[in-house]
Amino acid sequence: MNQLPRPTRESLQQLSHADLVELVLMLFERIDQLTARVNELESQANKNSKNSHKPPSSDGLKRQPAQPRQLGQRPKGGQPGHKGHSLMMHPSPDHVEHYGIEGHCECGLPLSEALLDTGERRQQWDIPAPQIVVTEYRQLIGTCSCGNVHKGKFPTSLPPYISYGARLKAYTVGLVQGHFISLSRVTEIVSDQYGVKPSDGSVQRWIGQASENLATTYTDIRDTISSSAVANFDESGIRAQGKTQWLHVAATPEAVYYTAHARRGQEAMTAAGILPVFQGVAVHDHWKPYFRFDHVVHSLCVTHLLRELNYFDETLKHQWPAQLKQVLIDAKTAVAQAKAVQQTSLSPEQIADVEQRYDQWLNHGLLIFPEQPKTSPTKQGKAKQDPARNLLCRLRDFKDSVLRFIQRFDIPFDNNLAERAVRPVKVKLKVAGGFRAMGGADAFCVIRSVWETDKLQERNPFESLRAVFG
Repeated sequence: MNQLPRPTRESLQQLSHADLVELVLMLFERIDQLTARVNELESQANKNSKNSHKPPSSDGLKRQPAQPRQLGQRPKGGQPGHKGHSLMMHPSPDHVEHYGIEGHCECGLPLSEALLDTGERRQQWDIPAPQIVVTEYRQLIGTCSCGNVHKGKFPTSLPPYISYGARLKAYTVGLVQGHFISLSRVTEIVSDQYGVKPSDGSVQRWIGQASENLATTYTDIRDTISSSAVANFDESGIRAQGKTQWLHVAATPEAVYYTAHARRGQEAMTAAGILPVFQGVAVHDHWKPYFRFDHVVHSLCVTHLLRELNYFDETLKHQWPAQLKQVLIDAKTAVAQAKAVQQTSLSPEQIADVEQRYDQWLNHGLLIFPEQPKTSPTKQGKAKQDPARNLLCRLRDFKDSVLRFIQRFDIPFDNNLAERAVRPVKVKLKVAGGFRAMGGADAFCVIRSVWETDKLQERNPFESLRAVFG
């Protein structure tokens, strides 16, 4: 916004009364513009991960827990129903060492002649010493009595001369794509442990091979999610080919599917191949391209809406944002209590109560923020509305999608499944910075989809990688 030239006292004294009136009106208009700009900037500065869509990493040193625990709300330590991971005595240990008794008894007899029995048992779990195992494959040549020479055939999966085996390949690929260690550090780890150091290029080539060999499994994961009753969807930016690209994720409790695309919207979602054929409930935030798949039943992430309500509760100090938050939280609590006693749905009375309170405070907010008319009849499009009204209109127009979780208990309150699937990708980007080519991003999506799906189904992802290297 350009700065107005500051007039001198003498120049103002020379102006006519009409010119002074025009100047004052212009200055008031300028003040209104600057005030609006200041308010806009202050609203941006007041936003954080708890009251907007901003990620927690943007909070800096001010970052606080998303949902601080209330004093006395839950006891410390593991909660009821938490699955523990303590070591249990192994029934058939690999090695057994005995600590016997020596000397003589008080009666004078040698203890070596005493009846022995097993007392206390202690076990120590350790890993074997790293050791490279070299297997030599020899071709046998047979000469028939007729003079013909016959040679044994090596399997097609065995390259000539010297090569690395399936376990080492799976180990390095798993460290890079599964645990987000950089290529150079992975080769250093293998060198330190086993005394051999594959090149960065070799590891990169193995990643490409794993991606190609897992293509069928990758397609099966997509088909599994496509046929599911409920699936979560999200998208996030990545760097590939030196530009911002987009990673899309679809997730269920049993499977995760990643795709990378240059676009963020409908084109990318169509290319992923799930939403065009999906017949279930799609859980997502309010990103408009999702709604272009009008054959899909939509359910909005309520946690996103709670963050936005938090912002208006903090800045406006009105009743409606606090009360709408309470309605949604009470509905979530009611669903959790019903699930705890094996109910499959809320009662009609409970649903009616939630909807009545929701409508009451929604209409209350709309009365405070009425629709603003156009300032100019010639200006195209709708008039700019207050952000609070925009949120209220969204809650009104998409009421069914907001409250769908109280109608069906298989629909989650939030979009955590998909958002948790996005987080590891951000760790990958922090380590690698990005992908040099889209081929690298596509390979990552394939391997990571199989990796996350294996973890959800309690399979060892390293075993899947070993299998593809034969």
